[in-house]
Amino acid sequence: MKFIFDFDDVLFSTKEFKNIIFKCLEEVGVSKYTEEQYYKEFRSLENPFSFKEFISSLLAHENKKEIITEDIYEKIMSLSTNLANKKLLKIIQNLGKDNCYIVTSGEKEFQLDKIKRANIADFFCKIFVVPSSKKETIKDICAQHKNEKVIFIDDNIKFFNDLDMAKCPNLTTVLYNEQGLEKLTSILLLS
Repeated sequence: MKFIFDFDDVLFSTKEFKNIIFKCLEEVGVSKYTEEQYYKEFRSLENPFSFKEFISSLLAHENKKEIITEDIYEKIMSLSTNLANKKLLKIIQNLGKDNCYIVTSGEKEFQLDKIKRANIADFFCKIFVVPSSKKETIKDICAQHKNEKVIFIDDNIKFFNDLDMAKCPNLTTVLYNEQGLEKLTSILLLS
């Protein structure tokens, strides 16, 4: 059996990460209202979210030219090292590295940096960062392991709706919500 995990809000606490972002930005004088509004607007753009561009753009918007984007980025990222989902990682460790993949959507440099700093890369045989849809990558993994069951775990149903299940007959999806860990555990027990 093979397992495909999303990163944000599955393997990594994005909610806690956002709290760190906003706290660090407030420390340099950006108002909470401004940063949250700006974050929503910046995230709604079509391009994958570039965290460095967000920080740079927000600092320019707030006339904080004396603050170096890279310094804020580094401070935020250094505070994010303990945000991995430790309960889920215990399960993944038992599944074995050769059976586990990460397929995450976003800007490649930022996603890989978060994964590296969360100290979880060694749990996975391959890590894929895609700009938007995960459909092709999921289909390819299912095709490579056509004689095995493949479980895809994500917190966002839009990535399930995007899949062509006829091309992935060996795929089972698990919505990772409040009961995500329990759902995954029950699938493992039934296997």
